[in-house]
Amino acid sequence: MKSTSIPRITAVSAMVLSAPLGVFGIHSIVTSGPRQAQPKPGPELTRPVDGRRTEIRVPLGTGEDITRAIAALPAGGGRIVLEAGIYTVRQPLVLDRNDIEITGDQEQTVLQLADRADCPLVVIGPMETPPRRKVSGVVLRKLILDGNRATQDNECNGGPCDNGGLSFIRNNALTIRSAEDIRVERVTARRARSGGMVLEKGCRRIHVSDFTSYDNHYDGFAAYETEESFFTRLYLHSNAAAGISADLRFDRNIISYTRLENNGSQGIFMRDSNFNNFNHLTVTGNGAQGIFIAQADDRHTTPCTGNIFSDLAVSNSKGAGLRVNDVSCIANVLANSSFTGNGEGGVSEVSERLLAQQNVDLH
Repeated sequence: MKSTSIPRITAVSAMVLSAPLGVFGIHSIVTSGPRQAQPKPGPELTRPVDGRRTEIRVPLGTGEDITRAIAALPAGGGRIVLEAGIYTVRQPLVLDRNDIEITGDQEQTVLQLADRADCPLVVIGPMETPPRRKVSGVVLRKLILDGNRATQDNECNGGPCDNGGLSFIRNNALTIRSAEDIRVERVTARRARSGGMVLEKGCRRIHVSDFTSYDNHYDGFAAYETEESFFTRLYLHSNAAAGISADLRFDRNIISYTRLENNGSQGIFMRDSNFNNFNHLTVTGNGAQGIFIAQADDRHTTPCTGNIFSDLAVSNSKGAGLRVNDVSCIANVLANSSFTGNGEGGVSEVSERLLAQQNVDLH
């Protein structure tokens, strides 16, 4: 790629980032202001008035209490409001209906998986594999999702993985599958037996902001078969595997203003991921490469192509700051970025000139 084309590509990317979210089909959801939760003997139902949604306030209790409140919402959906404190979850909290919102109390609400539950914590989307329908319009905000991994025996729901039924679903803190137009805001995913947040089975227009993920057994955030989604202000740190794993048809997404720190392997692990924009990332102290770009195994038809990386600060990786591992991974752009103190150099390519570079500072 000629260097003269790089500014044009970067400029187009900037225009995309500055566009209203409505361009991507993402629309804000207006909710009423926070209220002070008071202890009550049971859920408090607020009937819709003047077009407002049905709201149910659930006092401190268990995941079963939340599930019953969801079932009590009308066909048109509604809002579940949780108190500050810990709700113990013994079975997956499944949001497989459209237009449901669950919100906590100023990020002091904890959903914690019970000891030996051996199941996912929160699932947005259908539970069957393969999914037969889409779920849309779900909102999750102001929650801490605690997978309590030290007391769980298995990575997958109920036992060994991929043996049929629910065992296809990993025991993540948050799983989003076969879903569209989903919002996750001000949520923390921690201590899951598998991943922090995982998107799979065909997701589109997922909007995640102000999300933290740490101390998970595998990745902080993983995405498969995900497109046209927007992720901003993520803090993914201290996970045993990668901060971000984009490892199967992760296409046409934007990740911005994100910190990827002190993860066990890569800051970003990418295969079979195309036409994404990564901008304003801090990638530091990761156990392998800062960013690893490759095809899937030996399949040259599954490259990473057309991705733009701009305004990165990549430092103190044990491996290379950025590694392009396969010659099939072409037409990627790196611009306006700095690399410092990486164990195997700033940028490493399996063959020369696979990565178009402009204004890159390699220390």
